[in-house]
Amino acid sequence: KPAAVLTALRAVLGDSVFLKAYREYVQRWKYKHPYPWDMFNTYEDVSGRDLDWFWQEWYYTTWTLDQAVAKVVNTPAGTIVTIEDRGQSAMPAFVTLTREGGETLQREVPVETWLSGARTATLTVPAGAPVVKVELDAQRAYPDVDRRNNVWTR
Repeated sequence: KPAAVLTALRAVLGDSVFLKAYREYVQRWKYKHPYPWDMFNTYEDVSGRDLDWFWQEWYYTTWTLDQAVAKVVNTPAGTIVTIEDRGQSAMPAFVTLTREGGETLQREVPVETWLSGARTATLTVPAGAPVVKVELDAQRAYPDVDRRNNVWTR
């Protein structure tokens, strides 16, 4: 679990911030005996973000993550994509949309959406070539328990 959780944290923070925080943690705590919250505080200091939601869910619970593409509707006005959070752990939803012709778009449902209690989120893609594929976590950085519901294809 620790390796999977650090991979997920890297996806949330981005490579450069994650590595900067990791290096800072090693520097601060070399030859010492850190506690988990020492690592947590270092990552928050370096990233400038409150990550309490992340530490609580991934280090202090056995909750699971299950994000799903619930529905995709192509209309003349654009495409409406509904994402569901079916698990107990909240994570930002990284959405890759592929249009007919191969153009890809990246969207994100912020973690605050799920932390506020929402179980679904809607993304609207402006009119253009129809969306033919929607994929959640295309980088496979998250420990999602059911990846079968992470991809929709027309």
